[in-house]
Amino acid sequence: MTNECLSTPQNETFTWLEPGTWRKPCIVHVTMVANSRQALFGKLTHNGAEAVVEKSRIGWVLINQQRRLLELCPEIKILADKVMPDHHHIVLQVQRTMPRSIRQVVRGYMQGCKAEARKLGHAENLYDAPPFYRVLTHKGQLHSMIEYVKANAERAWLRRQHPDLFRIRRRMDILGLQFTSMGNHFLLDWPDRQQVEMSRSATVEQIDERLRAVLAAAHNGAVTYTAAISKGEQLIARTVREQGFPLVVLLSDGFPSEGSPQERFYKPGGAYFNACSMGKLLLLEPSESAFVNPEVMMAVEKSLRQKALLKHQIYTKIPPSSLRYRFVALNEIGRMLTSCI
Repeated sequence: MTNECLSTPQNETFTWLEPGTWRKPCIVHVTMVANSRQALFGKLTHNGAEAVVEKSRIGWVLINQQRRLLELCPEIKILADKVMPDHHHIVLQVQRTMPRSIRQVVRGYMQGCKAEARKLGHAENLYDAPPFYRVLTHKGQLHSMIEYVKANAERAWLRRQHPDLFRIRRRMDILGLQFTSMGNHFLLDWPDRQQVEMSRSATVEQIDERLRAVLAAAHNGAVTYTAAISKGEQLIARTVREQGFPLVVLLSDGFPSEGSPQERFYKPGGAYFNACSMGKLLLLEPSESAFVNPEVMMAVEKSLRQKALLKHQIYTKIPPSSLRYRFVALNEIGRMLTSCI
């Protein structure tokens, strides 16, 4: 059993669709946001070595209530926690079935925090929205959960230092096509560009050969463009990013809707965040008008006809709303961006 998988008492299983399952062994990442995103819990600073949050009196209330939670619920273990100025995270492990659900436990924790905050003179509601739950469901997720929580302050500091790199830009015009974007837009002006497009049926040898060629070009100054759809494309994109080379990623549906509550606080996830903070990443999402642009549609149809011919199949036109069309369109748009000078 790997360290991402947790043992459960004999005869206890965990399926999130079962009645009462929120009382059973599980791991949940809980995020609680301050009322109107006010910086009620502390102040973000940097001590020269790392970003830290200097907790306010209410911020210390959150920590003290965690101790109270563990006293009241011995079935629970806290795997990670982080108090941020306007929100806080806790990764909870339910080690054995509890008399109360995890939702009831978290609700009680938040009520305790509110009560203690009122004693400190904070009259208004501490929270104005229910908590957000992320449930552990697959291998590797636990490590990601904990690392995300641990790095939260540093990520917030980087965003503050490089606001332009983390700003969503809407209706950005490139080659007559409109995009939503985030990241280093100077990468679009790079004269040397390469596109990575690999078939889903590519062999390990073919992927390795392409990877070596891509890394050689990147080492010589080329910016890599990819939709990162197939496993080969994803592997190459990940390797390019990990080795610190600039990367432009084309997305089909990567940004929150304009005007949505999530738009203001959106940031790229995981390792993409670090690449973005270093100016080595640009995310581009074509608008709906770009997908039905006549030039794009013509290129997609030509590509699909060639694919059908190679497989000795009859070409059948597919609608622009289909995933297959959109994936092919992303590659064709990438080809347009890398071929223009």
